[in-house]
Amino acid sequence: MTRRSFFGTAAALAPTFAAPAPGGMPFRQIHLDFHTSELIGDVGAAFNAEEFAATLRDARVNSINVFAKCHHGWAYYDTKIAARHPALKFDLLGEMVRALRREGIAVNYYYSLVWDVLQAARHPEWRAITADGKPVGRPLDDTWPWLCMNTPYLDQVIAENKEILDNYDVHGGWFDILKQPPGGCFCKWCRAERKKLGLSDSAGDTYRHNKLVAMRVEQKLFDLVRAKLPQGAVFFNSRIVIGVRDEMPLFSHIELESLPTGGWGYSHFQQRVRYLRTLGKEVVGMTGRFHKSWGDFGGLKNQAALDYECLNFLANGVKVCVGDQLHPRGRLDAATYLRIGRTYRKVEALEPWCRGAEAAADIGVMSVAATNPDMTTQKVPLVDQGFTNMLLELHQQFNVLDLDSDFTPYKVVILPDEIRPSAALAAKVESYLAGGGALVVSHESLLEPEARRFAIGALGVRYLGPARFRGSYLLIAREHFPNLDDTPYFLYQPGSSVAAEAGVEILATYGFPYFDRSKEQFCSHKQTPLGRRTGEPVITRKGKVVYIANPIFRSYAQDGYGVYKQVVGVLLRQLLPAPLVLAPGLPSTAQVTVLRQGPRHVVHILYYPLTRRAPDIDIIEDPGLLENVELRVRMDRAPARAALVPQNSALPFRHENGYAVCRIPRVLGHQAVSFESSY
Repeated sequence: MTRRSFFGTAAALAPTFAAPAPGGMPFRQIHLDFHTSELIGDVGAAFNAEEFAATLRDARVNSINVFAKCHHGWAYYDTKIAARHPALKFDLLGEMVRALRREGIAVNYYYSLVWDVLQAARHPEWRAITADGKPVGRPLDDTWPWLCMNTPYLDQVIAENKEILDNYDVHGGWFDILKQPPGGCFCKWCRAERKKLGLSDSAGDTYRHNKLVAMRVEQKLFDLVRAKLPQGAVFFNSRIVIGVRDEMPLFSHIELESLPTGGWGYSHFQQRVRYLRTLGKEVVGMTGRFHKSWGDFGGLKNQAALDYECLNFLANGVKVCVGDQLHPRGRLDAATYLRIGRTYRKVEALEPWCRGAEAAADIGVMSVAATNPDMTTQKVPLVDQGFTNMLLELHQQFNVLDLDSDFTPYKVVILPDEIRPSAALAAKVESYLAGGGALVVSHESLLEPEARRFAIGALGVRYLGPARFRGSYLLIAREHFPNLDDTPYFLYQPGSSVAAEAGVEILATYGFPYFDRSKEQFCSHKQTPLGRRTGEPVITRKGKVVYIANPIFRSYAQDGYGVYKQVVGVLLRQLLPAPLVLAPGLPSTAQVTVLRQGPRHVVHILYYPLTRRAPDIDIIEDPGLLENVELRVRMDRAPARAALVPQNSALPFRHENGYAVCRIPRVLGHQAVSFESSY
């Protein structure tokens, strides 16, 4: 049979990947969905195994997750245990695996947990149940009914996966939708187990029980895969939240599903990757080829957006995966893989400067989800969204921390707005400060809820209560903020009232309105104007510790007031006078990241401005253009060479005041610069 592809002959491009190397995930991956209703009668009718594999190969794909069982509950392989899709006439999984293996493309099988329409119909007793006795499903139409993994459903799952592993030559398993209802499951099995374990139906105990159930599933499936494939890939989706550190021994690697236009937003990846890359596992970023989200047939992402999202993965030290969904008839979409191929050629060219690279960071910021379990979800809390956007726009290099993170690698640690205190956290902060670290604390972080006092004395302030007015003003001291206009700045969110200890510097104070706005008393259309200036502190500094009495990070996410970012930028320059990278002329809409790759420093600049053209979607249509960009990278010694990459063309540079300094002639969307150390 003549091999067909959408790029030309099969011999046009040789495969670049034979099998996943231990400790080295492939860079150019595809996640291929195939959730196909039994009402569709021509499943696989147009499938051609050689064309399928050659199309992927010619798009420079070197790894793919292909479907074994979907959300509808149907299997796409020969099975004696599961239920094959009624319209499928052949072993689709088997043909895919064999063809992909011949092309040297790594292949993992996809298996849907929890969402299983077929088993929910056959075994309604296995469904997850809410506290008020209702089956859990997607609201309104009850699609994707949830099954509880604590029922005999797990035995069925294990049997089906054993059959797949016994019969197919795959590299590993990719398990989706491993989650329990946020409020806990109240099926008879879960209620009985909680009672046996001495757990109640409280939010805290159901959270602990959910974690126990999930980790039991992970252990069983991990052991099953590794018994067959000692180096096999094992990943569990829907688990990737702040607080997943304890599950990492049961993951071979981490994949971060983040479709910016599919409900995640562009901030989601930026926050989450800066946490996940600290957990000691390789990370793969996953976007989608869709204009919106999964299953968006006919919705094709702009080329510039796909380029940006994939290059941004590389710039943050992680591998690349693009999600697609196969048409029921089984033929890959030509336009989709032309587009992916263009992007993946850019990724492939950069790989020599990305392989084994690790992201560098000056600043560690604790996620509010680390101490607020009710925020431990796949959504980014507002506080985290605020500090993520702010620090990106300030071109700061940062990681996101949890309670078990090591503070010592960071020159500055930020505890934003709502970090709940504990004795262990207070001791860790005090030890970090004793070692010379700098600290930024805002609003009610480290505030003991009962005593209403801060858990450490190093802040140099005493808590008095909520701010006196709901609508107050920020009055800066010009000597500390010389580049900000001397005017009252409104604080859009109410903060805290504090008193400063003797000797503590007051960098900004409150301005009070004439009165708080209400039905009974109001002035004009919005907030009441400034009535009087006060000496009550909003921002203080005691040595290397800064306190901000306002929820400035949450407010930045909610209100987007640029002065809040400018204030934090000034404070960081005081605490971190020599950051890892400086790009003085770079607009806030551009990104800069620093990777370390052995003796190399590799700096990525990305400039793909986005605009909001629909109520909930930010669009990237074109790459942005920057010219003559000055770049300063902190290096103790002068590098031996600087070069634009992947062009590998030498770039003139100088070394001054501890920085390698160069000018990048042109950035069209993306440009990386490699600094080769001389030692």
